[in-house]
Amino acid sequence: MKAVGMSDIGKCRKNNEDAYYISAGEDPAENLYLVADGMGGCNAGEIASSCAIEGFLEHFWKEMKHAENDDMLDLMTGAVAAANRTVYEKSNSDREFAEMGTTIVAAAVREEKLYVAYVGDSRAYLFRKKEMQPLTTDHSYVMELVKMGSITKEEAAMHPKRNVITRAIGIRDTVETDTVIHPVQKGDIVLLCTDGLSGMLKDEEMAKILSKRIALDKKAAILVEEANRQGGHDNISLILVEI
Repeated sequence: MKAVGMSDIGKCRKNNEDAYYISAGEDPAENLYLVADGMGGCNAGEIASSCAIEGFLEHFWKEMKHAENDDMLDLMTGAVAAANRTVYEKSNSDREFAEMGTTIVAAAVREEKLYVAYVGDSRAYLFRKKEMQPLTTDHSYVMELVKMGSITKEEAAMHPKRNVITRAIGIRDTVETDTVIHPVQKGDIVLLCTDGLSGMLKDEEMAKILSKRIALDKKAAILVEEANRQGGHDNISLILVEI
């Protein structure tokens, strides 16, 4: 498998509050990928996203030696809970970190299966045969309206409260994590991203870029470039994993 990650400040923000992680080298957590989108005053968003990834990895590394592939979702859910505790404790340690939080989306590939655990509106997609398949459902105000039938997905994309999330890491002492298992095959591309990308580009636009016969890092660069070209209203972070 090949994997590339990229993070860009975008056109409108003063600092980058996103963070991402790709396992490599001597890392015992093979084929593990994380993306987090922090929020909070001053630099608290940066702290939240980095703390979430640190908390996730510390738990994952500690527990993975005892886990089987069948336990992967339990392992990832436990790691998300650990990430939540890490951020929550940090947010209560100093006034400048008060009420900070972050999204997180984690993916692991094991034996032709993709395992995903997530909180918030950072997303996971599967790209196969020129089709973009969303694997996650945003924990957001507008998605709740979509579920109730009050608005359509097209209306949600333009809604003034589309950035309001209903679930995040570090806001409370516990958090509910959603999970997904999906089969993968040779030629698939897994995309993890913050809403700085998914909020700027339609699924069809991302699929068109991923369909190009160019290197994986070039695809990542074009996705970021296009998100900036269409406004770059937020930090833009993504990971592409080619199966």
